[in-house]
Amino acid sequence: MTGREPAHFRVLFGGDTCFGESYQEEYAVKGGTNVLVEKGYEYCVSNLNHLLQAVDYRILNLETPLTTRRDSPYTNAKDYIHYSDPVKLPQIFGRYGPIAYSLANNHTLDEGPAGLGDTFAAFKVANAQWFGAGTNLADASRPLVQKIRIGDGSATLVVFGGFEHTDKYDKQFHFYARADRPGTAMVDVPAVRQAIVDLRQKYPDAFVIYFVHREENYHWKDQNQEAMLHALRAAGVDLVVCAGAHMMQEVEYDGQGWIFYGIGNFLFNAVGRYASFHAPPFSLPLVADFSMKKGRLQTGLRVYPTVSDNQITGYQPRFVTETELSAIDALLAEKSGWDKPTRASVKRGMDEIGRYLEFTRPQPAL
Repeated sequence: MTGREPAHFRVLFGGDTCFGESYQEEYAVKGGTNVLVEKGYEYCVSNLNHLLQAVDYRILNLETPLTTRRDSPYTNAKDYIHYSDPVKLPQIFGRYGPIAYSLANNHTLDEGPAGLGDTFAAFKVANAQWFGAGTNLADASRPLVQKIRIGDGSATLVVFGGFEHTDKYDKQFHFYARADRPGTAMVDVPAVRQAIVDLRQKYPDAFVIYFVHREENYHWKDQNQEAMLHALRAAGVDLVVCAGAHMMQEVEYDGQGWIFYGIGNFLFNAVGRYASFHAPPFSLPLVADFSMKKGRLQTGLRVYPTVSDNQITGYQPRFVTETELSAIDALLAEKSGWDKPTRASVKRGMDEIGRYLEFTRPQPAL
């Protein structure tokens, strides 16, 4: 696969994604507005068009089954049940170019195994790729493998998806795939360590990414999350990206590379609870820019922060203003505990997509 610019290949990682039909239908029943009916699906994604068009490949955390079913086995057990149009969603995102969806999250099986099967069928019709869930454990654990051309060279992107283990989703909801059961991939550090060893024998040029989902909403990182993401880095993962909290979280340099604890929402059509949790109303869509220098793969990392609180945007996530970017920059520095070299390595700028924060390699203090 070749990028738009032969010397570069840009991959977008978008966070929690759901057109929110279940939420919008509920709001209408209670006398409110169903934005999908009143304004259409295109309205919600319109401010994100340029970002989606500007990259060569897109990877989104899809927090919904694609199905017309409304007979969830979890109706009385889960607070929020998701479903989304199996035709409209893949058509809207698929028009921008090659795309893959991570299904390793806490809503993939909201309409049961049958709804998961409908999701696979919808992707096949749309010619979309997916990872992080499957018909059994081996299928769910299989990463996305994508060969890319960069100038005269090439690289292999390997993307794993994993949903953090919780007893509720294991023992009560049975969301995790087993040898004889469909479901999502669970974060399994020993397994991914061995998988990376095997992959590098087949693909010596592999750049390994792990896309993690957590269930905890509207909170900054905790010790369990920190330990999990550091363990993934120690297992050989080159880039760790986390989603699930619906808000931006810390960005940390661990001495070798950057860890993105939470990139927030990409497009998520629920009214949201930012104000009640005193959570910043921002998210961090991430673009990884791959290039070659003297035969070695180079990786540039930029986030293009968005305002993702629908009570502010009216269900049209938008890119931030300069004032908002300054606030995000300062908040990330504070919450992430950046020292002086790390702080200096985070560059602010603006390009054809929008305002960004670029994460470069910190230089030792003189």
